[in-house]
Amino acid sequence: MDIIAVKNYLKSLNLPDFRAKQIIKNYFSGHYSDFASMSDLPLALRTDLDNKYPLLSVTESNLLKSTDSQKVALKLHDGLYIESVLMDYGDWLTACISTQVGCPLGCTFCATGKMGLKRNLTIEEIVDQIIYWNIKLFPKYVGRLVFMGMGEPFLNWDNLIEALKIINDKNYLNIGSRKISISSAGIVPKIIEFANLNTEINLALSLHSADQKVRQQLMPIAKQYSLAELKKALDFYTHKTNRQVMLEYILIDNQNDQPEDIKLLKEFIGNNFLFHINIIPLNPVKGGLIPSTHQKEFVDGLDKAGIPFTIRRSVGRSINSACGQLIINNNQ
Repeated sequence: MDIIAVKNYLKSLNLPDFRAKQIIKNYFSGHYSDFASMSDLPLALRTDLDNKYPLLSVTESNLLKSTDSQKVALKLHDGLYIESVLMDYGDWLTACISTQVGCPLGCTFCATGKMGLKRNLTIEEIVDQIIYWNIKLFPKYVGRLVFMGMGEPFLNWDNLIEALKIINDKNYLNIGSRKISISSAGIVPKIIEFANLNTEINLALSLHSADQKVRQQLMPIAKQYSLAELKKALDFYTHKTNRQVMLEYILIDNQNDQPEDIKLLKEFIGNNFLFHINIIPLNPVKGGLIPSTHQKEFVDGLDKAGIPFTIRRSVGRSINSACGQLIINNNQ
């Protein structure tokens, strides 16, 4: 919902301020899918608002479900589409949020990069993904967020930051900072800017190799920001915030899963005890890479080297909603 536009319209009708507060509360509650169902508003006003404004800036196009996740294609006002994912971990529900239509970075292990970048999402389009899921879940609600959907969040910086304010606000979505994670491919200036915000939002970094040449092959952005620059920015972040950084690491057969890769990781981490490796299984992507056949040996090597790590559980692979699988095709 365009809150400012609705507020201005209510003012033009000389309605009391409490009407705007009612509508905003209803909007963020996840209880209502349109203005017409807001029974605490006068019928004439409900009808009027319904005719003038969509409650959500996104519209469900195609919803897929598996035992542990749901994936939806959401249509935007200009006819473009994004995908958003809900993951059920039993004790909590996590929404995987997109920040761009497509992605400009072209990482070789990610389907979204094959789309290229269409445009950035607006503040409303970011927030409305969460509200969409809350409407689906009511009376349950999304408890955690990961900005790991379509796009590079730090390349939509202004809209991301404004959306996060709404998400955090106790009068709006009221999701705590520590329950939010943002994943970046390594936009160095924005990592520093993010550190200076001194927020408690979690940072994850798509590393995937501590070898500059290999990382450049996997992630073209590494040509712009070297591992040395990245390490310096991440060290600044941890020093400034004293918060852990998750270094995401997709295991690719014979590319980043050898003993020498462990040595390079050890060097990259150095003495920064706030770096933590997150091992991610490579999910199937059309024309993609081959999953590692050396995961056990690699994990054992990390353990012997004293490198802290976690093996991420893969969720949603059966409906192509797992890490790296989000893509919109022409037949959406």
